[in-house]
Amino acid sequence: MLLLSKDTKKQWSNWSGINKTTPASWLTPQTEEQLVSALCHSQGPVRVVGSSHSFTPLCATDGTLIDVGHLQGLVSHDADLCQATIWAGTQLRHVGQPLWRLGQSLINQGDVDVQTLAGACGTSTHGTGLGLGSFSSFVRGLRLVTVSGEVIEANDNENTDIFKAVATSLGALGVISQITVQNVPAYHLSQHEYVAPLDDILDGFDQLCQQHRHIEFFSFFRANEVIVKTLDLSDAKITPSPLIELPVSSILNVSSWLAHGVPGMSAKMQKLLLTCQGQTHKVGPAYEVFPSPRSARFNEMEYELPYANGVDCLREIRAVVRKSRLRTLYPVEFRRVAADDVWLSPFQGRDSASISIHQHVCADHRPLFDLIEPVFWRYGGRPHWGKLHSLSAKELAPLYPHWQDFANVRQRLDPHGRMLNEHLRKVLLA
Repeated sequence: MLLLSKDTKKQWSNWSGINKTTPASWLTPQTEEQLVSALCHSQGPVRVVGSSHSFTPLCATDGTLIDVGHLQGLVSHDADLCQATIWAGTQLRHVGQPLWRLGQSLINQGDVDVQTLAGACGTSTHGTGLGLGSFSSFVRGLRLVTVSGEVIEANDNENTDIFKAVATSLGALGVISQITVQNVPAYHLSQHEYVAPLDDILDGFDQLCQQHRHIEFFSFFRANEVIVKTLDLSDAKITPSPLIELPVSSILNVSSWLAHGVPGMSAKMQKLLLTCQGQTHKVGPAYEVFPSPRSARFNEMEYELPYANGVDCLREIRAVVRKSRLRTLYPVEFRRVAADDVWLSPFQGRDSASISIHQHVCADHRPLFDLIEPVFWRYGGRPHWGKLHSLSAKELAPLYPHWQDFANVRQRLDPHGRMLNEHLRKVLLA
């Protein structure tokens, strides 16, 4: 049965609440056959939604919204190649354990695991680590259902141009039903968090990347120390869950309201959070260690820069914000991501430094983001497709060597632009 909602009062909203829309039809296919039917009978602009965790209005439409949340679970696996084919609507949090039972683990993850696999690949969501790419780089094959209802198999040997386009496609080429992912043998991770001087970490970051499988740090604008997080392969005993855990999200919510609402509290709250951080350590299966709680709501902007430009860009961002009178609490997140060859991946052709800016939902994010974004441009940044930015196709096209190749595939698969909403028309056509 194809579950169809035409309730005009049913509103879609993204995770942070910044994007809202009321589609004329909300379709929830539970099989690939129903997905084909949904696309063939769709009306108006068609968009696809997973976990709604993108900050850009990728999913917004007043036409047909196709929710792939019921297309989930393991389809098949190949033990020899250490690969698995997974329904595209499966949330990352539901991928780890089934793979673990097969003796496999995802090569890498970020610290948020609520996204669907298709959403993570479609926007080149990523973690961090020397030589480790985004989710798009782990894709070895996929099944795409076009807006006309055609089902296409794409991989390195079949429909290779479509494969290079769809692995990061913003849902603009159709709806992905299944994804084959390259994995590695199941592994445990040891996580270590500690506070260190910012200059020490920046000066030694290349060496730290060599020493740890994963490393990232969080830099508060008005503090000179950072929170460092490392993850490494481990055979140590699994650490039990703590009997009492700090309510991190509640602390961030209260701290944000104080930082934004009380003059002079921004710097004080940042330094207080650093003081309370301390050292933490845990060991467990990779899929349990990667994610961190993220229920405190915020908006985010992220740019991917040539790796050699990352540290200088971060220093300038900090200087610009410190000279301003803007209030903010959340730290800047700094990660390293390996190059790939996916056409619209922000990491295409270059090892990258990933810099993320956040602003709690209690405050208008625009003054902070508008102040920082031109700095990213000066250092050759490409925006994360799922994070807020102001660029249009005119500025984006020169950043991607295969921009026209992608445009040719999109035109062939969706000649009337039915998979495009206003946002996608701006970033892909305008």
